[in-house]
Amino acid sequence: MSMFRYAILTVAFCLGTVSGAGHGVDASLTPTFPDTASIAVPPPANAPEKNPDAFEPIQVRFRLADGVRVTGELTGWDDDGIDGSFARRAWTEIHYDDTWKLYRRLMDRSAPLAWVDLGRTLLIVALDQTDARALADRAFREAGKLAPNDPVVTTAIENARIEADDERRLRDRIRTAAEAQRLHTESPEARTWTPRPWPKLDTDEQQAAVQSMRADATDILERAGLTLEPVETKFFLFYSDMNRREAQKWARQLDEMYDRLAARFELPKTENIFWGKAVIFVFKSRDRFRLVEAEAFGQLAADWADGLCHPVGPKVFVNFYRQRPDEVFAAILVHETVHGFMHRYKTPYRLPTWANEGFADYLASVLFRNSPIDLERRRQGVRFVRRGGDVNAVLDWRYGDDSWPGPGRVGYNVGYLMVELMIRDRPRAFGAWVDAIKEGKDWEQALEEDFGVTRAQLVETFVRFYRVND
Repeated sequence: MSMFRYAILTVAFCLGTVSGAGHGVDASLTPTFPDTASIAVPPPANAPEKNPDAFEPIQVRFRLADGVRVTGELTGWDDDGIDGSFARRAWTEIHYDDTWKLYRRLMDRSAPLAWVDLGRTLLIVALDQTDARALADRAFREAGKLAPNDPVVTTAIENARIEADDERRLRDRIRTAAEAQRLHTESPEARTWTPRPWPKLDTDEQQAAVQSMRADATDILERAGLTLEPVETKFFLFYSDMNRREAQKWARQLDEMYDRLAARFELPKTENIFWGKAVIFVFKSRDRFRLVEAEAFGQLAADWADGLCHPVGPKVFVNFYRQRPDEVFAAILVHETVHGFMHRYKTPYRLPTWANEGFADYLASVLFRNSPIDLERRRQGVRFVRRGGDVNAVLDWRYGDDSWPGPGRVGYNVGYLMVELMIRDRPRAFGAWVDAIKEGKDWEQALEEDFGVTRAQLVETFVRFYRVND
């Protein structure tokens, strides 16, 4: 048994085997593929713990900036947007008038600084929806009425206006970069790689590679007009404009995540799979994240993208926007870093798109406590199946032809559930399937020869299971 196959089996066992718990599983229908023993379906391994002080969900209706109307359950919110049955929506995606109404419904209207936060949010919204500026000024006036001549409130309003101007200048630079060069719009994962194994570096070569990665990171930051000192760990060079203490916290968590990931692959804890060390960039501003994408990587990041992994030859660079809350940011941090890890695992050859993303989501869900991935992906994926969505077609979607990730980004949901089901049902075979693809075998051929089912059987079993099970 390869180390990887053993590790995947370990993941499956670590999840537990409480049949019928959590997902409302119909025991009369097992999710097994043809000619295999049935499996027990545990509850989500990383479902968030119950918090008595947690936000109570509410029903909401709002319009997006393009006029589309959305109805659903709102389960959380922060300075950047809202979460709910409609997935994550940034305030900038919502029509400015409904941003005003929703934010006021959620905030403490007796707190002057809450009105300042609303004004700041509306100034950012006004960069795309100019009429929002009047509402931003109204919010600032409300703050002033509650705390007349308060220097703290006055300073906060001034800082909010400065932040909005900074965001506007960053967007102007992104537009200038886009006009000056043709930016890539497809995922960095779309690029072609060979199944040629990575060479092993000796100690001196590895140390030289770390220095090379440091120099590259400095050059990337300079191209975006930035100077940052890294937090260096065993496996990562972590650059961020967060305060030093928070940057150190996340850098430590990345190392802990690497240790857990390496254990899943049966790699020694001291083995560094990266060429030198992986470089991680984390920015507090989405526009600064997008600026680095444009000016350093020649990438036009999609509006919904909060992180991207950039493999450059043997090197791994990962760039992030510091999404909130922590659980959401952690999930994205792990997902994209897993892409970097898989780039360096055996060979750079990629799994099919649905599995490449589904496996990254799966590992992010089991490696980080309280990950929101399982709940989000499961709910949307099951809904797609039960509404008659074409699962077989999703398996053909690819990064490079604009088919991925599909309407409502449903490809991520189907990919996650498909990978999870395959691992639960045949963990050893799933490891063999991944190894075979990494060595260059066509994924459908490997599915038959190494996993043991045809594509048609895979889809049939998946659809049959999720039509009646959550």
